[in-house]
Amino acid sequence: MPKTVHMEAQIGNVPVDRANNRDLTGLSPEVFENANTVTKWLMSQPQESRVDTAQALFEKLIHDASSSRQSHGNGHDCVKLCSFVQQCIKSTDLAVKQWAFTEPLSRKLFHFYLEWYEHDPHRALRLILDILVTACSAANPSPEAAKLLKDHILNTLVSIVARTSVTQLTKSGLQCLDHFLSKQAITLDEIKDQYTRIQTVPDDAGEYGAWRSFINELFSWMELSYVSPLAGKVIVHIFRELEKAFLKNGSSDSSPGFVAQLGQSWLQDGLERNPDLLDDIKNHVLVPIFKHDKPAALRLLSALNSQGSLSVVSQELTDQTLLFRLAALELGKKTGLVEEPSRESPDSEDQVADRVILQGAALSSFLAHPSLSVRASAFSLLVSSQATTKPFSQVAFDLLKKHLPAFHADYDAKLRNEVLGLSKSLVRRVKNVITVSQRSLANFASQEAQNTSKPATKRKLGPEAALKDEAEAKQILDSHEAFLAWYISFLKSELAPTASYQRHITALKAALLTLKIGKHAGATGDFFDVEVAQVISSDYTWIRLLLDLLMDPFDDVRESSSTLLSLFPSEIVNSPTNSPHYSATLLEILREFCPRAQALADRTGRADHGDGAARSQGLLCGWLNDQERQIGLVSSILDGLETKIFKAENDLGHAVVEKPVHPDFAALSYAWPVLAKSTYSDSELEAINKIHTRIFAYSQRIWSAVEHVLCDDSPEGHLPEEMEEIDGLDTKDLLSYSFRAVHESSNLLRLIVGTLGQTPANDATGRVPYPPLDVFKRVGNLTFEQLSKLRHRGAFSTVSLTFTTCCQLTQKLQNVYPDTTGSDSLLRDWYQGTLDCIMTQASTTRRSAGIPSLIAAVLAAGAQSPSFSEVFHTLEDIAKKEVTMAETDGSNLPQVHALNSLREIFRSSLLSKKAEGFLATTLQLAATSLKSEVWAIRNCGLLLLRSLIDSLLGTGESKSVIESGWDGVSIRISYNKYPTLPGVILGLLKSADTSILTETTGGINSNSAAAEAVFPALDIIRRAGPPEENREELWGHITAYLGSRIWHVREIAARTLCSFLLRGNWLTSVGQLLRGAEEDVNRLHGFLLTVRFVLERKVQLGEGVDGFEVEQFLTAEVSVLPAFKACPIVQAAYLEIFNLLPNSGSGDVFPLEDVLPSTDQEQEHHLALAKSLLRTEEGIKLVKDTAGTRALTGPGRASSNDFAKMRKYLLDILTTDTNTACKMLEVMPKAWDKVQRTRMEAVNLVDDITPQLVGLYAEVVHRHAAPEVRAQALLNLGSLVDKILLVTHRRLQENLPSAEELDRLWTSLLRKGEIINPMLACAIIKASGSLMAAAVRLTGEGDDDKLEKRLRNWGVLIADSLDVENTFDTRFAAAEALKSFFLGSSSSQQRGTDALKYWASSPKYLPIFSALYDSLIDDDDEVREVASSAASALTGRYMVAPEAAGNLVTFLNDKFSHHDDNNNNKAQQEEEFARYVLCRVVGQPGHLLSLTPLSKTAKKIEKLTPAKSILQKALDFDDALFAAEEQNLFIDEVRETMRWRDRAFSSALATTTASEASRNGLVEWTQQGLEYILSLAAEKEEDGPLGWTSDQHVFAVCARVILCAGAIVSSFGDTDSGRREVGELLEKFMVVGERMRVHGSLLEMARL
Repeated sequence: MPKTVHMEAQIGNVPVDRANNRDLTGLSPEVFENANTVTKWLMSQPQESRVDTAQALFEKLIHDASSSRQSHGNGHDCVKLCSFVQQCIKSTDLAVKQWAFTEPLSRKLFHFYLEWYEHDPHRALRLILDILVTACSAANPSPEAAKLLKDHILNTLVSIVARTSVTQLTKSGLQCLDHFLSKQAITLDEIKDQYTRIQTVPDDAGEYGAWRSFINELFSWMELSYVSPLAGKVIVHIFRELEKAFLKNGSSDSSPGFVAQLGQSWLQDGLERNPDLLDDIKNHVLVPIFKHDKPAALRLLSALNSQGSLSVVSQELTDQTLLFRLAALELGKKTGLVEEPSRESPDSEDQVADRVILQGAALSSFLAHPSLSVRASAFSLLVSSQATTKPFSQVAFDLLKKHLPAFHADYDAKLRNEVLGLSKSLVRRVKNVITVSQRSLANFASQEAQNTSKPATKRKLGPEAALKDEAEAKQILDSHEAFLAWYISFLKSELAPTASYQRHITALKAALLTLKIGKHAGATGDFFDVEVAQVISSDYTWIRLLLDLLMDPFDDVRESSSTLLSLFPSEIVNSPTNSPHYSATLLEILREFCPRAQALADRTGRADHGDGAARSQGLLCGWLNDQERQIGLVSSILDGLETKIFKAENDLGHAVVEKPVHPDFAALSYAWPVLAKSTYSDSELEAINKIHTRIFAYSQRIWSAVEHVLCDDSPEGHLPEEMEEIDGLDTKDLLSYSFRAVHESSNLLRLIVGTLGQTPANDATGRVPYPPLDVFKRVGNLTFEQLSKLRHRGAFSTVSLTFTTCCQLTQKLQNVYPDTTGSDSLLRDWYQGTLDCIMTQASTTRRSAGIPSLIAAVLAAGAQSPSFSEVFHTLEDIAKKEVTMAETDGSNLPQVHALNSLREIFRSSLLSKKAEGFLATTLQLAATSLKSEVWAIRNCGLLLLRSLIDSLLGTGESKSVIESGWDGVSIRISYNKYPTLPGVILGLLKSADTSILTETTGGINSNSAAAEAVFPALDIIRRAGPPEENREELWGHITAYLGSRIWHVREIAARTLCSFLLRGNWLTSVGQLLRGAEEDVNRLHGFLLTVRFVLERKVQLGEGVDGFEVEQFLTAEVSVLPAFKACPIVQAAYLEIFNLLPNSGSGDVFPLEDVLPSTDQEQEHHLALAKSLLRTEEGIKLVKDTAGTRALTGPGRASSNDFAKMRKYLLDILTTDTNTACKMLEVMPKAWDKVQRTRMEAVNLVDDITPQLVGLYAEVVHRHAAPEVRAQALLNLGSLVDKILLVTHRRLQENLPSAEELDRLWTSLLRKGEIINPMLACAIIKASGSLMAAAVRLTGEGDDDKLEKRLRNWGVLIADSLDVENTFDTRFAAAEALKSFFLGSSSSQQRGTDALKYWASSPKYLPIFSALYDSLIDDDDEVREVASSAASALTGRYMVAPEAAGNLVTFLNDKFSHHDDNNNNKAQQEEEFARYVLCRVVGQPGHLLSLTPLSKTAKKIEKLTPAKSILQKALDFDDALFAAEEQNLFIDEVRETMRWRDRAFSSALATTTASEASRNGLVEWTQQGLEYILSLAAEKEEDGPLGWTSDQHVFAVCARVILCAGAIVSSFGDTDSGRREVGELLEKFMVVGERMRVHGSLLEMARL
């Protein structure tokens, strides 16, 4: 079309300037009112000028739209522009229509869209996309123009995705791509072709290689939150089209589909690269597929569901792979595509064609997975549902019953909170299903009752419609009611005295949720389930457990228990429990509990006991539900408090031991809110006011009694002489009593005066119990006095809160007391008193004590007088006053108090915002203080500086982030917000220049003081980057510090300069620092430090560094300098850089002789430290060069001289330079690991180097080297042996040390006179597992008595190392030894399901198994995690520690209790295992660790410690104030006994083949224990809450005895001796226990 081309040329040449708009200047504004008026005016113009006019109109409209975009308009101009173009497209004038389709016009619209939408995604811009789609389609009268436009758009969009575009307008580009794909204006083939032209795709990438690369590009864009939804849409489009093509080309209808086969692997790859994308992929990719492409979703879900459960073989699956699998299945479940596992198989294929049934076994393995995130996702998958009224399957209930205990016991608080949130959904769903089932049964019953002659009414749609018949509704109702009952019973069992804190707090929170969740679907708001409350309240055991937990050591447990009890309404509180011999109400039980709790609190004086007793009093006050009785209770508490205070005033020492007052003050604190929430008559208020007066008087009296203790300059060590002779009293007791007395009394006073903040009540309903005005003033004055005198940090922290409350309430006094005047004068008096304290109070070891809190409290009031500005400037003036050492003795320094007060202002969350405007000037003040002659002022100035920096940069960063410094991108400080800050930083640097860089009369001390002043300024720049406008000037000052005589100054300056060099050509910039370093050793050292820190930071940020370029620069510019050759410290820093180069991404090797020039190493002025540093770096370089040369040349081709040279260097310095030897040994494993990764030889180790490394490590251990050197060599040896054993290797014998070498190794380690420090001891333990595994692999499984003795001895060693009294390092080393042993003892083919066959039927492994079990129940989660990995190698199941412990017991029972009769060792094996089980059941595992196998003729076993002795020890209660904490808080004796009883007791002890000696020993131990428990029950008074069986140690022993008795009765035969006697004693215990109110949990155990 020549005419069109000519017209386009004309249009293309039309300048976009005022020329075209000049003809439009005279037009009326009405013409541009909307698109219709513009088009109408255009069509009224002469035909020959319409195209030019249309172009002019277009330019004006797009100009107006651009102006509107810049001013963030409403999009009206954009709509006008698009509508005008659309009307031109539809125009009857062919020329105008052709103009509207021209490529330049569409291209301009396209780029206009990209630029606007990127910054302001206005919906009006979608009209532009519609125009572009039309212009690219067949509707365009010019196919050439359409193709040009389409190619340009496609090239631009694909370039944006591939990150090759000059301008990255990603959001708008992806939105445009999504629109074009939705309208099918662009095909996938076109995108693929364009992408392959832009990016190179490997030839072997396959058919979908280009798409995989393109999808990876989109995944990288999903890291941006604002781009992620758009990238997800594009991915969905691609997946849909590829799915269609994949199925179209498939050979059968059963083809898995693209999404299921390739799509999921691409998604998982994206997650591997960035795990944080899981939610984005789920929400933006999977959700659209699941909603709009159900067949593809079902295929994907079916593929994920069919992958099976986890085993040791599948441990290689990463957490991200599993999380993706679980997230997809959960999403499918919520959309109705996935069903819970069920025992019932579907009747036909049609029933499962539209859904996927979860595999119970796979879900069970996920629920037990060691990864916290995987377990949480699996739990979410199990309880999630499309509807809250969908019934659970019985398999789901079974899985919950199996795995919930491990979730509740988990150490991770985040996981437990997630489980609680999901448990809320679980309980709501169960309750909703119960309600629906009950309603359905009622509907069925009503239908049956109707006349059958009447036609059946159509059932209403709703949850009930899903239940087919009455039988199904009844079955669902029964199963869900049974589960809810089990759940409540489970929560009760989790509150047992022996349970851990994690189980206590999780069960309490879950019980609170269960009480507050409604029974109807959609129920919101506050709700209280009366039925659940009645179940709990009527169970005497539940109530006793909750009351006992009021005395728990953990505050949140006490609070949760108290909260749960406080929810019970008065009807339940006054209802009796279901105890057959004790039908008291909850109120009566609580009345009985309170005196017991008070007595225990007085006996121990502990904070937890005092708080528990106080909570019980507060709970009793709330349950009384009568104002007169509540006031009477508070008065009685005050009466008891008065007696105790009188005792303290007259005999403080004995009061500390016998009569602590903090429980009584705390009880009043818990009771007061009950009184304060009510209103009272005038007569009742008189009684309340008397209470106010008494409370203040007692608070003042106790303060007077303990003031001399808390106000002593060193309160921690203060004990008056008259108290030294009192038994049971020391400084800790006195200090604790005094602190808690003031702490609780101050809390109580704060609660009382806090009532003034309540809104006055209507006189008709009574009056709020406000404290009298006089009491308020006296409280304020008392707290002021306390803060001005206190020296105990904890005490003045508490009192400061009370005084802050008083100051804030001065501004509200007139709301309560309208006639009150002078509130401002009261605050002014306190402020003036604070200034007097600043000027007169001596500076103590506590510096300013409570003075900063006084200032902060006054400012917190927010009063107009004194104002914030007035106080701040006053403090600044005081702090600025100069003082010299000659003018003061350091005891009276107002400057110290002023600086500390300013620091408190910036630290306060209430005041820091107001203080931001003073930050720069305060920074200058703090820096000036650092130059003071007085140390106290310098110290306070430094503390103030740290607070100022925290205010600037925040305090939420980890230590590693703070130390790393600025990343060159993020904005850490807005210098525009603090315009004077750069000037202050410059001033600090300038002021310190002279004193740091020159010799001064003050010497090093003067330089150090100046350095202290400059460090904060450098720290700000290092962490936040330099301000751009001062960059050059700051660079000049900081580079000067590289030449400082102080090493630390040079190091900080180098780290700061690193923030200048993160962008651009850093090597060129850093080269400028060499100026002046030719003869200056210090400056050259500072320069090398800078290079090193830049390299380290770039590696941290993932930026590549050209190692060869750095090497060339350093060799050419540094190594030739005179200063370099003169100092070994400089040479060491030089070598350290070269040792970093391999880590920076360079694969080059720089030989030591090429790097380090020859120097005179014998110069006398070289320091020993300098030479040691140089030797260390030389050694590290030698190790890396040896390994690096091997990586480049390959195995077998490198000279053996390399390794020999390194070996000789190391052996020569073993006794002369321990540090260098250790560093070399530390580097060796990493260096050779990199060799294997480089040459991809991780599977088959480099044959020729492995024996040499093994020999070298062994020789170092043999030498008389330092313990730390031998420890590192031993760890290296163990790690290398682990790698050898874990791979299938043909030359195993050649690589492993021989048995003789192992013997020599142990002999050298344990020979007499050798020093074994803790580090070496842990290394011996850790490496022993690897070496013992090597011995097993080399010896085989023959009848080797020597090997059996070794195994038993080693088992004893590991078990002893796992003792609870040992340090964490020792126990962790033992767990790692077990992991190495079990992973290395068997080959990869022999693990997992074949483990039972591999591990020989011999009891020689029992000591090792015992140690493994001990590690699984260790107190530290790190130890348990390592132990679970070890257990997985043995049992074939990859599980979390609690689940692995139970699985291990089952494995051992199967291994040692079920064997063929042909086994010659069967009797010996069963007897030893029976003894093992016996000791575990009774809680005495130490008896089984014999060093020799059990004699076949043995008839008796070691005497068990009698239960009576254990119980007597447990009854010896430790009432010390600071009692020793249990070493293992994770272990639960009851759980352990139940685990062994349920999984191994019947097979090991109840069978006829088991030894009679073990059975008789168990019966004897159990019988004696029951007899003693019965005698205790008869001797002691009634048990009840807080009784003798409430103690966890007593409870544990009693539980073990009772559980053993129950096992004997249920498992032993009628003819077995002792069974009948034990059964009778058990029956008697149940009778006596119920009558004497023994712990209900024990009675329940006896009934099982």
